[in-house]
Amino acid sequence: MHAGVFHTTMYNMPYKILLVDDETPVREGIRARTPWERYGFTVIGEAGNGIEALEIIDEFHPDVVITDIRMPYLDGMELIKQIRYSYPPINIIILSGYDEFTYAQQAIRYDVSEYVLKPVSVEDLCNLLERTAKRLDEDIIRMQDQDRLQNAYKQALPLIKEKFLVSLLTSVQKVSEDSAIAKAQEYGIDLSGDEFIVATFETEHKQEESPLQTMAMLQVTEEVLLKEKGPLVFQFENQIIAIITDNSFSQKQYDSVFLKKAFRLAEQLYAYLSKYFSIPITIGLGTLEHSPSAIALSYRQALAALNYSTFYPEQHILFINDLEKPNAELNKTNFESLCSTFIASVKMGTEEQVIANIDKLFGEQAAGLTAEGLQSYILEIIASLNELVSNYGYSLSSLNEEQDPINIFSELGTLTTLGKARRWFSRLACTIHKVISGQRQNSHIQFVEQAKSLIGTHFQESGFGLDQVCDMIAVSPAYFSTTFKRETGVSFVQYLTNTRISRAKELLERTEEKTYEIARAVGFAEPNYFSFCFKRYEGVSPSQYRQSHR
Repeated sequence: MHAGVFHTTMYNMPYKILLVDDETPVREGIRARTPWERYGFTVIGEAGNGIEALEIIDEFHPDVVITDIRMPYLDGMELIKQIRYSYPPINIIILSGYDEFTYAQQAIRYDVSEYVLKPVSVEDLCNLLERTAKRLDEDIIRMQDQDRLQNAYKQALPLIKEKFLVSLLTSVQKVSEDSAIAKAQEYGIDLSGDEFIVATFETEHKQEESPLQTMAMLQVTEEVLLKEKGPLVFQFENQIIAIITDNSFSQKQYDSVFLKKAFRLAEQLYAYLSKYFSIPITIGLGTLEHSPSAIALSYRQALAALNYSTFYPEQHILFINDLEKPNAELNKTNFESLCSTFIASVKMGTEEQVIANIDKLFGEQAAGLTAEGLQSYILEIIASLNELVSNYGYSLSSLNEEQDPINIFSELGTLTTLGKARRWFSRLACTIHKVISGQRQNSHIQFVEQAKSLIGTHFQESGFGLDQVCDMIAVSPAYFSTTFKRETGVSFVQYLTNTRISRAKELLERTEEKTYEIARAVGFAEPNYFSFCFKRYEGVSPSQYRQSHR
């Protein structure tokens, strides 16, 4: 590439790159000497060890990580292992001064793109970036190649197998377990497990676009999920469906293990989809069920989770149990789409949306109803609202403790015209909306406060972290992390570390305990890493802090 020519990436946005090396002069030298923008890259951060790198990766999601191998606290190989587990799409390059065969073997095992030996010249770095940009571009092109996708489209699963999978989602009548398992076996599908959860997302491509984009999304989903034994992946209408399965073999408390697996697969799938496609993606996760006949219920709950995407735009993975109480499912099959939209706006929308949906409910749709038909129509809406408020522990007759109870059936008799019905429902729905919004806000605050309390109780334990606190309060890690940061302004890891450092400062001021004893007392398994974090947060070492506060 000529010096004056700048590389343009597939989406006209620079690829994000993270530098990881424990030698600050090396990092600064590489960053300062390399013309990143010329090759379509921007450096989003630097890290001096693997733990720092993981924090930056979690926040900024780089496309490429260039890392050394030998670093303190968490070395390069362990960092690469964790990246492959949690952030598999990231392109990894090793830049090391150690030419050892064992390292090269591990690099191959973890699908490292390049292994470059130090010292490295500017020319070498430029060539490296040019190769990397080309590889990233080709990877995206490969996923969107029309000829390859057309061939894959023609090689789709047989119709009978697809119909069977769809029937698992849409069956109204309860299916015999033995019959379902036997039929699945005929089609090469394993339903013999006892753990099932449905994940789904909408493809949302425009009608004028080629259906090959949907096929591309299906294929990416298959490539990501079918690495694991069990998931069933297929297309249904404008959705990609994944039925994630496993067998507990009667192990106690296996549900928690399976849910973590489902969350991990959903996060990996989202990472790949957001890498290859520029449209917004939200993945809905249904309830965990224990029989093939209950797959349809998990699917309906996954769709219910997707309905919250408008109200939680920052959440890319929506687990129904994070959003509604378990088994609190609206019986949507009894309602027309207008009523369903109305109920959703009462639950999660603004007051203006509630009023607008009431106007639609009592507009043209209800204009031609007889008096008896209007009463029946009203009773359907009342039933929906009643089920909604009961899910939040209320009743329609006593939504507000400060007001007298409402005699619903007495008041229904007065709703003889559409205008009266519209005004009455507007008042009732807005009251319900305020009550639910207040409870939802309180529930967010409550679980964040609960998490803070758990941190205060368990921060001394070196093994205490995100997975442990999520298990204790029964929410998924992705939902917890986003909500915790939104409510507190800092990530969970930052809050936990701040708590540990604050307690360490107290011990340094008031006791004569040695630094390594204080490190262990506040939850750091590695004393050297404690000193590193303390200086990073306070600007001085623990011993310097102690001297200045005596």
